[in-house]
Amino acid sequence: KAMGAKVIAGVSETAKMKYPQSIGADRVFCYGRDESSFAQFKNNVRNAAAELGHPAGVDLVVDVVQGRLFEAALVSCVRPLGTICLVGFTAGQTPIRPGLLLVKEVNVVGSIWGRWAKENPELHRGNVKRMLNFLVSGAIRPRVDRIFQVKDFVRAFELFEKNEGRGNTVVCFREELRRAKL
Repeated sequence: KAMGAKVIAGVSETAKMKYPQSIGADRVFCYGRDESSFAQFKNNVRNAAAELGHPAGVDLVVDVVQGRLFEAALVSCVRPLGTICLVGFTAGQTPIRPGLLLVKEVNVVGSIWGRWAKENPELHRGNVKRMLNFLVSGAIRPRVDRIFQVKDFVRAFELFEKNEGRGNTVVCFREELRRAKL
């Protein structure tokens, strides 16, 4: 959104819809947890993309969920020659059928950037500088859900495993930083 994109956000439950709306998502839809809700999500996203000027589908999907949602909805939301960027698999990993991607003409890329950053240090520094400038200007705001002391790191991981977080969960190694405003 900070770079001028139209944003259609997906959340797993309706209780999570308010936050993406509050930070400027153009549309927010619930994808739910079953095939019928995935189908409704797919239809909602395709309709929203058309309303936002992209009748062939969205240009880019950033997928942190994977699981059954990937094939049931996300592949159908992307325009031909669009991209799905995999950044996580909170719903688990499922096999990806290459034939489906071929027919749809969809690019799928992984987003583990560590190797790229190491091989392209100047470009990486430029990207980090740009993101920091977005933070300083207020164009993006990190969402810190909870801050845990290092002695409670297991609770932080349990929060993540149960999908109960509503933003970034922080494990703080220094007490004075824990009290700081993040």
